Amino acid sequence: MKELEKYLNSKIGISNNKNLELLKLFFTKSQLDDLSNRTIAVVGTNGKTSTVNFIHQLLKKNNKSSLMFTSPHLVEYTERIQSDKNLNLESNLDLVKDFEEKNNTILGYFETLFLLASQLFLDSELDYFVSEAGIGGKLDTTSVIQSQNVVLTSIGKDHQDLLGYTDHEVLNQKIYISSNIKNLFVGDINPELKNLILNNYPHSKVKYFLSDFINNLNIEMSDLSANQKNYLLALNTVSLLLEININNEVNNLGTIEGRFEIVNQNPLKVLDGAHNLDGIKHFFKDYENQFNYEKTDVFVGFKKGKDLESIISYIKSKNKYSIYFIQENSFYDQENSSDYLEYFQKENIEYRVASLEAFSSNKNPSILLGSLYLIGEYKKRKLV
Repeated sequence: MKELEKYLNSKIGISNNKNLELLKLFFTKSQLDDLSNRTIAVVGTNGKTSTVNFIHQLLKKNNKSSLMFTSPHLVEYTERIQSDKNLNLESNLDLVKDFEEKNNTILGYFETLFLLASQLFLDSELDYFVSEAGIGGKLDTTSVIQSQNVVLTSIGKDHQDLLGYTDHEVLNQKIYISSNIKNLFVGDINPELKNLILNNYPHSKVKYFLSDFINNLNIEMSDLSANQKNYLLALNTVSLLLEININNEVNNLGTIEGRFEIVNQNPLKVLDGAHNLDGIKHFFKDYENQFNYEKTDVFVGFKKGKDLESIISYIKSKNKYSIYFIQENSFYDQENSSDYLEYFQKENIEYRVASLEAFSSNKNPSILLGSLYLIGEYKKRKLV
């Protein structure tokens, strides 16, 4: 895998081409048809990776195999492409290189891994390709598949400069991950968006909603953690695609806790890659349902382009969290708190500047929150 790792590292910082028509030429028509039939495409603002993992687990329980394609990775790029079978990710490297040379192009990091994952699936005898979209939908690299099965986890505000500034605009981008959806599975969205989906988007033939599934189970949506919703969305998806009744899996709902990772119990240390306001709100709801500390230290680090003012103001409004900014250029394009100094002073927001090592050595209950690249850097340093 060293050759592949070196090849991928050479692509760090290269912008994706977004030339979807070119990427389609990597596959034959029959391969694209096969991918369209057997792919479960997962899009949404939050909860994509968790939902992909739950779908994979539930397929396995029902004797169906799958290859998972997720992003980004925390430590190793191999996290992005996983299966229960031993697959050689490097086996199609020459195929990708030849494609670049033939078309006089340089693929981006995400594009390269996506093509490798797709070809690996086609070469395998696996049943499903469970593919997580990147930032968007309509213009996302993974849209070349035009999957007949699409899972929409949620709609929120993130990457607004690319996806739009209203929920409806974001929905338009996400739901057109494919223009020929046979089955659309929709997660936790508000009633207005549900109505829009019901009465618009004729390119999606059959529409299934998490809210209807939960109502049939006599469960209140408000009682569920974000990860429990992701699990039930995956359960609804798999049960309908396989045409089997696996509602008994609902009995496992109590074992599905918040999506965050606990890396130490005494003192408590929690990691979570929530990086937009909706994700932050879901995280704190899950955290406070599980823990009842009077005070917790929150160490944050975000990529540029996030709504940092709203995120920090929300954390402050909870009145039980001390805010620390990780400010050491620990990952690419990291936001600098000093750029918001005037806003913080105006809003009387108190914070301290800290390092990842400070989070690791902190003796109070503490949270590392923000970009997945921040969480990955923490793990790479083996501070856990």
